[in-house]
Amino acid sequence: MKKSLAASATLLTLALTGGLAATSSPALATAAGTSQARATSGLTPAETKALAAELKTLTAGTSTVAAQLKTSLDLDGLGGAVDEVIDPSAYSCNAATPVRTWLNAQSADWTPEDRDLAAVIRSLDPVLNDAVLWPQDAGSSYGVSGEFTRPVTHTFRDLGRFWDIDSTAIRLTPLHGAMLTDRAKLFRVFNVGYGLPASIATAWADEVATAMNQPKFRFGNHPYFTFNAFAFQGLTIPGFGVVPPQIVMGDGVLAGFQALGFADVTAQAVLAHEYGHHVQFQRDLFRTTLTGPEATRRTELMADAFGAYFLTHARGDALQAKRIQEFNQVFFQLGDCGFTSANHHGTPNQRLRSAAWGYSVAANAANQGHVLPSLTFASLFDQKLPELVAPDA
Repeated sequence: MKKSLAASATLLTLALTGGLAATSSPALATAAGTSQARATSGLTPAETKALAAELKTLTAGTSTVAAQLKTSLDLDGLGGAVDEVIDPSAYSCNAATPVRTWLNAQSADWTPEDRDLAAVIRSLDPVLNDAVLWPQDAGSSYGVSGEFTRPVTHTFRDLGRFWDIDSTAIRLTPLHGAMLTDRAKLFRVFNVGYGLPASIATAWADEVATAMNQPKFRFGNHPYFTFNAFAFQGLTIPGFGVVPPQIVMGDGVLAGFQALGFADVTAQAVLAHEYGHHVQFQRDLFRTTLTGPEATRRTELMADAFGAYFLTHARGDALQAKRIQEFNQVFFQLGDCGFTSANHHGTPNQRLRSAAWGYSVAANAANQGHVLPSLTFASLFDQKLPELVAPDA
């Protein structure tokens, strides 16, 4: 995905804000002097509810840094208007794939107040903002315990050798939910990213860290907050500096597929897809006559095909038949049924077909040692696209 693998309506929602006046709210009133005593017990249900309500006010304005970041992350340029051009009745689609079922089960012990607070934090996404704006501080390990570091870094290296683009500027960045209990990082996001005054940023950072510092939120490391991966083109923000092109890999999405038994291919499959977006960035492959959901679907399915071609190719990851079936399942399970959404990535069946087609291009090539130029591969994909997205009926 270009932006996010979340099962919710949007792939990446950055509800960002500008200045916020001090309030005398119940949640903020607790910030001075009492949160340290609550560091191990977290917030009460009433405090959790109040904090969620007040965090929602952060959608009221937009700061310079956050606004420019959000604009750059809206890479498909679709904005708000969506053309409802895909007929849902023509497709067989069930988004309740095992990985989404697994993700939902991880929050089975949450109260309604917990769910509301988590949803607000996910929509504001301080974890993502911190990683994108300050990637130099994100570290170099992947997975909550670093268990995916080797496959991620090795695959990233191999992708740089495989595709005919400049890989030197692309930064690989982990997405760790543990920053949700790091008051310094939360303060930085609220103060610089959201433009809040220092006193308010301090109070919010203290409250969020206290709320997240509980076993039910896994001390910030709950996969709900990092079930995410995306490619980012980079930009320069006046008054802030350069935000480099990146691929961000979330702990949550890696953990989800590990739990389903796909640990040996997940990092490779997800990373190969995201790297495909950087091929599209550099080769101007987002340009299309398609609009709305159809345009995004094309982009995402092409990235699936790019990924599968690399994973299968003798000069890429050269995966064997059994593992090829596994990485096809990774793409299948990330399909969605958001036919009218600007972020529609394709149905599970379409994603499976696109990955299988990318596999076949590599497997059936007469010259197994030849890597197709990226523009040639993209042209072949566009010729195949009508068949890949044909109605299931």
